[in-house]
Amino acid sequence: MNWIKKLDNMISQISINFVRILFCGIIIGMLFVNSVYLYIDMPVFTSNCIWNYLGMIGNIGIIVMIVFLNRFPSKCLNMILLIGYVIAEIVFLKLVPIKPFSDMMHVTEIALSNFEKGIEYLQKCTNNLPIAFIFNLIFRITTYDVFVLKVFNVICHLVILYFSCKTYENIYGKKNNLVYLCGLSCFSNFFYTNHIYNDILFTMFVIMILYFVTKLSSYKFDKIIIPILLFFQFLIRPVGIIVIIAIGMYYILKEQNIEMVINSFIIFVIFIGLYSILKNQIIPKSKAKEEYPIWSYIQMGMNETEFGFQDGSHSTKWTGGDVKNRILELGPKRLLKLFAKKEFWLWTEGTYQVERYAFGIGDNEQFFYDTPITKKMADVEKSNLRKTLDYFMKGQYFVTIALALLDMVIKDEWEETKKKKDVLLYIIIGLFCFYLIWEIKSRYIYCLYPIFLILASSGINKMINRINFRKDKENGKI
Repeated sequence: MNWIKKLDNMISQISINFVRILFCGIIIGMLFVNSVYLYIDMPVFTSNCIWNYLGMIGNIGIIVMIVFLNRFPSKCLNMILLIGYVIAEIVFLKLVPIKPFSDMMHVTEIALSNFEKGIEYLQKCTNNLPIAFIFNLIFRITTYDVFVLKVFNVICHLVILYFSCKTYENIYGKKNNLVYLCGLSCFSNFFYTNHIYNDILFTMFVIMILYFVTKLSSYKFDKIIIPILLFFQFLIRPVGIIVIIAIGMYYILKEQNIEMVINSFIIFVIFIGLYSILKNQIIPKSKAKEEYPIWSYIQMGMNETEFGFQDGSHSTKWTGGDVKNRILELGPKRLLKLFAKKEFWLWTEGTYQVERYAFGIGDNEQFFYDTPITKKMADVEKSNLRKTLDYFMKGQYFVTIALALLDMVIKDEWEETKKKKDVLLYIIIGLFCFYLIWEIKSRYIYCLYPIFLILASSGINKMINRINFRKDKENGKI
């Protein structure tokens, strides 16, 4: 099928150039502008200060240290680092015992009550039924303690890291311990375990899917496990439709495997049908129109004041006609400006709003109990510890994207790499396009962190290889 190959080559070229431009935009933007989340739940832009640049420089130092450690790879060292990481996670979770708030508060209360409370909430936010069900299942198996869910997050993080390493191996044809070391050193992900919601679990399913899809050799088992994983990631977060489309494109364009697409579609539809029956049994229907329609999220995504952030206009009454009227009211120029501000803030905020979800929102009763750390975190506006971590995490994100860009511009050694790497690019581009119209929060692209990790680790590896090549050339070894 020559036309499929031509289409594939065209889409592949567009994809890599788009991501290169996106990463360049992130890097240039972060050099001058600081995208900030305010605790009144609003995004703003400020000019960079000296601390932004110190955060970047500090993280370059960490990368140098990681490269040095990677010169002495050993299973013993990796195990020591892993044990240290898990202990540090548990200590952090005990020192910063935030109570669930916002959506995660509702979901947790429903799970703790065995679905005896919060049905009204589920009628409005039916997409949160799966995560509430999973949390309830964890409580039933273990104990009814919120801390258990945070430990579950830590386990999911380790699974994400494992599959990130294996997916790198699938894509680049060799192992790279830098993926492991960079993953352990990522502060945003370390702190994110305090956030009890669907983001970490969704991210875990995404990277597991990418592992099975990019495997060098597939088995009959993969034909069942891939659609099941696609179903669960979609169930946990409906934005998973982007991942489904990306995987479908990969099988059609790269593998020309229509059978796999049809097989996945059939299994997916069967599971969706079974889930719909289960959902109707758990959530009783109300005569009133309770569920938030997609138009409500799109309406919020087109508010100029907070350029796509939650602005208090969430309503069950919004319609497609209201969205059309908003578009006509804004006009092409204002709409383009709105989209630019949305995407710029979303992709350059750099912390996935960890400062909110890991350390609390400044409420007087935001912690289960007081610790020496909570006293330094309580005042969200004046906490020097919060500000320091914020600058450091932004710097780490900046360095990660810069290294990922290196991978995008330096040619890959293995021909198969380009083919398999495209599926990562499809997901990045898909989310970029989706959040042009949808409500935004920087945590909504948290699921991309394993992809950034894989690309950045390859960028480091390519940079080291280039340096070694030049040294060998100067010394006459080549």
